[in-house]
Amino acid sequence: MQGSRSAEAGFTTKVVFISTEDPNLNAGRILVRMSHGGQSVPLGTIPESYQESMRSLPEARKHADDFLVYDNTPNGKGHRLGARFIAGELVKTTRGSPKWLKNVFGRELRSEMEPQEKSSRGR
Repeated sequence: MQGSRSAEAGFTTKVVFISTEDPNLNAGRILVRMSHGGQSVPLGTIPESYQESMRSLPEARKHADDFLVYDNTPNGKGHRLGARFIAGELVKTTRGSPKWLKNVFGRELRSEMEPQEKSSRGR
């Protein structure tokens, strides 16, 4: 990030974002966690928080040196990388990206990956 005080001091910013396809899925997982004595969360705040985080993603990626977006929709299977941006530029995406990721970055995923795919074929 050019011009930022943290960059001038030699620091980089790495953001890791993990989400699921649906805020109701998040609420269900929170209920399970709470039933096992885990941290409680006001369930009514989950949908709004989910939507706000989705709206914030495009802007957040502009401010991170390394921005990794993971999908954690399948329960018990761990998260998987959906997209990676370095200095705001898409450098990696996975086949079969989850719907929520396409909803947030769909147009950008297609438009930014096409030139990279063409250039890699010529190597």
